[in-house]
Amino acid sequence: MSIKRINFIACATACFAGLYFSYAVTAQDRFIEGFPDIPYLDIVTAVVGEPVVFDTASGTVAEVGIQFSESAATVFVVYSKALAGLGWACTNSISDLRCTRENSLIQLTVPSGNNATDIFILRLEPQ
Repeated sequence: MSIKRINFIACATACFAGLYFSYAVTAQDRFIEGFPDIPYLDIVTAVVGEPVVFDTASGTVAEVGIQFSESAATVFVVYSKALAGLGWACTNSISDLRCTRENSLIQLTVPSGNNATDIFILRLEPQ
């Protein structure tokens, strides 16, 4: 094998590894601020305000409002699948999605109205 071919292969491998690493870092950055285990999925249209985050003796409590481009039923199904991939065990009802992992509970509650601009409440708390 020629030196040029070896250099090309080494360069191509390094470039691919760099692209993969860049993608992985970008993917990790796609989480909702204040909620490092909640992915910021394409169905999120807005995070409303700054998350309220505080620590208690039992663990971290965080809450934020979120608007979605889909119905509550769709939001719950999509987030249930995404969170299951991150190790959360989820159950949903008509009004909320509840996911647990270790000693934490995530709850996504549907707004009381039925408007496209309604704000869901995302809450993380110790279980």
